[in-house]
Amino acid sequence: MYDSEKKEIINFTQKRIFKVREKTLQLISNLEPEDLVIQTEDYVSPIKWHLGHTTWFFEKFLLIPNLKNYELFNKNFDYIFNSYYESIGNFNPKSKRGNLSRPTLNEILSYRQYVNSFLKKMITNKLNLEQRFLIDLGISHEEQHQELILMDIKNIFFNNPLKPKYIELKNNNPREKNKKENSFYLKNKIVFDFGHNSKNFCYDNELPKNTYTLEPFKLSSFITNKEWKDFIDNGGYKNFRYWLSDGWDFIKKNKIDKPLYWLDRNNYFTLSGVKKIDNDAPVSHISYYEANAYANYKKSRLPNEFEIEYVLKNTSKKGNFLENNIYEQISYDNDFYLDSFYGNLWIWSSSYYGPYKNYQPFNDKLIEYNSKFMCNQIVLKGGSFSTPQDHIRSSYRNFYYPWDRWQFSGLRLAQDLD
Repeated sequence: MYDSEKKEIINFTQKRIFKVREKTLQLISNLEPEDLVIQTEDYVSPIKWHLGHTTWFFEKFLLIPNLKNYELFNKNFDYIFNSYYESIGNFNPKSKRGNLSRPTLNEILSYRQYVNSFLKKMITNKLNLEQRFLIDLGISHEEQHQELILMDIKNIFFNNPLKPKYIELKNNNPREKNKKENSFYLKNKIVFDFGHNSKNFCYDNELPKNTYTLEPFKLSSFITNKEWKDFIDNGGYKNFRYWLSDGWDFIKKNKIDKPLYWLDRNNYFTLSGVKKIDNDAPVSHISYYEANAYANYKKSRLPNEFEIEYVLKNTSKKGNFLENNIYEQISYDNDFYLDSFYGNLWIWSSSYYGPYKNYQPFNDKLIEYNSKFMCNQIVLKGGSFSTPQDHIRSSYRNFYYPWDRWQFSGLRLAQDLD
């Protein structure tokens, strides 16, 4: 490799990794230190923990195995910032992360700077394929946590009786008076390849490529807040016939009668504070149970993950992403987004999260990254307004439990075509 080519690769890698690392800090730039230590639910992590964990990930999986004489910033951080890797050792339970008043925010920011300095040194050396993979994984891992930061800060601020704003937003939603349908039609039966082209980085759960036979179907526009209000008015949360047994038990036990963050019929909480519900915007923060109940109410169904992947694979990757700085879901029924099926909100599928045929998980300690979660969860596709555009792809498989609601999720319906 010529020196100029090597320098170009080094510069590209440095630019990419530190752009992502800096974006994480930008996301917390308008927060106060007090905002960063709160844990409102067991599934919500303090924002400060995300800052430390994403740094620990680079340190543990990339720097320690590959840099001789690397010295730990703090030996106690293994216990604090290890998320769930049993192979590494004991870790602080997720439900106890809110107890971490120490280390301080300044200590964690110093930790990030310390690790960044060694990342820079490492990138200037010749990288082998394994090291490049670990850098790509670390970048993608941090991008996942950028979305989690926004999910968690929304929940934290929602639970604050003052309902503070994370960000002050202008009206960035281009609208037209004449609404159009943002839907997709497959008119002929086909066999298509699903899964990732493994030449570029992907997660292990996207591999290997396989084939699936698709029957003709229609994928609808996002279901809107207005349509969800109609569901409520027509007894959607009161008629057991629409619900799976577990879902019915879940909403009764938790007294759920509207999407998460709806304050009442007219107002909901957003990252920009309390606002009037936009009837034309997609309904969000609904569980799989709710999405499936709505599909039954409409005598329809949810799309499976392969139908959604086919649509994504055959449409352009544009949409409402983190880079748009809109920070909320918007209507896709205008010319600007009319042919877009990425971004805005993650689409609930009907598919259970599991391994593809001949699946091989990541090696060694990273075997725990995805494979051990392949039980009792549902696949979501397409990304959201808090997903970086270069993070998402048609084969990307997100996954949540069927009762989860705090993620930026919505639904489109599928209809079989004769």
